[in-house]
Amino acid sequence: MTEIIWCKKCDTVNYLDPYIFWNFKGNVKCAECGTIYYVHLINGFYYEGPTEVKEPVKDYIMPLYADKPYDGYSCYLPGTPERTRPYVCLPSERPPTGKPYYVKFSIRGRPVRGWAPQPPSTGLAGSAGFKWEIEKLSPEVWKEYQEKLKRGEVREW
Repeated sequence: MTEIIWCKKCDTVNYLDPYIFWNFKGNVKCAECGTIYYVHLINGFYYEGPTEVKEPVKDYIMPLYADKPYDGYSCYLPGTPERTRPYVCLPSERPPTGKPYYVKFSIRGRPVRGWAPQPPSTGLAGSAGFKWEIEKLSPEVWKEYQEKLKRGEVREW
């Protein structure tokens, strides 16, 4: 669900993504004309606003995306300088390659069964059941896990 601010001065629809604006109280700048609106959102719904702010304001946030439906849907994509803010949910340390990233270890360093290809010893479609004997099923992951234990990279809850 995305809330919008429809700027009546320039007929621009400013889209407020729920990742940032779920519980938000502050000012939002129109991507086209720069008009600043005050909004107060609670759980993604408007509590107050959008109301135009008359006095000059320095603290505001820009929408993620904006378009002009009466002008052939010309738009401002995420990350347009001084118009929209960049999309912050993309992983910055790993560029998008079009292929999935397989995870062998959880964030705490414990081995998980989320990588591919699974070894043939796991059975049909990786159906090893709840009891997972990592030493027998994946010796190379077991060795890597032992190295992580030695380096102290495995954490408890």
